[in-house]
Amino acid sequence: MFERTREAIERFKRTLLSRQLGRKELETAVDELGFSLIENEVAVDVVDSITSLVAEKISMEKVERGRRADEIALRTLREHLLTLLEPLEAEPLEYVIARSSRPYIVVFLGINGTGKTTTIAKIAHAIKKRGLKPILAAADTYRAGAIEQLLEHATALRVDIVSQRYDADPAAVARDAIERAKAKSFDAVLIDTAGRMHTKRNLMEELRKIVRVIEPDERMLVVDALTGNDAVLQAREFEREVGIDSVTVAKIDADVRGGVIITLAHEIKKPIRYLGVGQRYEDLVPFRARWFIENLLPRA
Repeated sequence: MFERTREAIERFKRTLLSRQLGRKELETAVDELGFSLIENEVAVDVVDSITSLVAEKISMEKVERGRRADEIALRTLREHLLTLLEPLEAEPLEYVIARSSRPYIVVFLGINGTGKTTTIAKIAHAIKKRGLKPILAAADTYRAGAIEQLLEHATALRVDIVSQRYDADPAAVARDAIERAKAKSFDAVLIDTAGRMHTKRNLMEELRKIVRVIEPDERMLVVDALTGNDAVLQAREFEREVGIDSVTVAKIDADVRGGVIITLAHEIKKPIRYLGVGQRYEDLVPFRARWFIENLLPRA
């Protein structure tokens, strides 16, 4: 994971070690780092704050006895990223459900291809492992194969599912699942929705209807790490149109950049519940800032 960003920071480290760092040389090295971070999907505002802080710290501290500029740079990067990311750590959903009024209702948002349906299955697996009972709602009644895909996961996980025909009212499917959950003492209702392109106004209106009818406890947006800044654009649009309470970032095991998580944290400022790190049901981990940073930064 995150090979490109880690390599860019490693190049910056080597530059600091290989040059006599006057003011001009430091500015050039920091600019090169900034360009590399932008290329790896880190937002410009975040890059500006990082590079300014690194340059300031090196200028202030590089003359200390026994200190090297690369050590100062890495320490500064780590501290700055922790300040940005730690406040967005979120408790795993299965722990939230265990102490909440039942059933806990979650609507999953996101465009086609982000890994939304697989993420729902992974979360259902985690909830079940906790000793709780989830039920799935196949409220994506538009995309061919969507109902069958969720049904396949439900069968594999041995969890209940509510579905209707294609072209059925998605809000009605979600409501039916909630009614069954209340009647049968299920702990959580996980509602799949159509992969709505944020430019399709009629589909976004349908999503607003689902949220209005069922009043979910949580609206979770699933984004694909591989889409880079498009994930941030999607998050902004869903937040404006429907509102989002939490984010899960899928497919980070294949992400060579890592910048999308930093940019989401800076731009959206919503709790990040999970990271998808593979295809198995077990391959879902709670977001932890220190784990992410240790995987992003090269070793000191």
